[in-house]
Amino acid sequence: MVSFRLDVEQEAPFSEFYNHRYIPDLIRGVPGIEAAWRYQEHHVAGSLKYYRKQFLTLFACGSRQDAGRVLSAIEARPAPELQEWQARAMHDVEPPCLYVERWAHPRKPIDGDFAGRPFFMVSVELAAGQEQRFNDWYEQDYLPKNVADVPSWAACRRYSSVGRQPTRHHAIYEAADLGGLDTSLEAMRAPFRLAQNMAWKQWDSGERPAFTWEDAATFKPIFRTP
Repeated sequence: MVSFRLDVEQEAPFSEFYNHRYIPDLIRGVPGIEAAWRYQEHHVAGSLKYYRKQFLTLFACGSRQDAGRVLSAIEARPAPELQEWQARAMHDVEPPCLYVERWAHPRKPIDGDFAGRPFFMVSVELAAGQEQRFNDWYEQDYLPKNVADVPSWAACRRYSSVGRQPTRHHAIYEAADLGGLDTSLEAMRAPFRLAQNMAWKQWDSGERPAFTWEDAATFKPIFRTP
């Protein structure tokens, strides 16, 4: 995963370079990349985020070993033109990071993970000593109930970073389309889910908060290859 924000007036020229030169050159030059997707932050119209939306680039690799080699190649051979873009238009650039799947709901879309669908991503970093307790509750109780209560979710998976300190975790809820994304988010906040959502709040701000950092955002697809 690669994450950054981009000045809104530079989105078009940057995407022309990034989508049609940088990513194809990377795929040709670095064996192991099976697919690449780009997403931009969604539901930011009318907010200050509109002027510097977050963008995600996801590279799917055939194995963890392939992903490690891809990550090393990206870090070792930075494209000069990309460095120029970073200097003049990119912000909050997160270094490329390897993520591995740690949990997946059995509900799976027939065309595979991601596949150009919008998603809701919940991201956390956990306090030392709280990781196992939170992960057990989240993966064994909260996530299964959430997906069961929201039948419009197409899939749900959770990923953890490798080699990053602190470890960052992303829960990704995929929807079939943007309308389904809105419907699913509304269903997550339905009154009958109040107990589950309040349980989350206890991990967020209870007597022993588990989170040292958290974020949640929706994303829509803007590029896919092949």
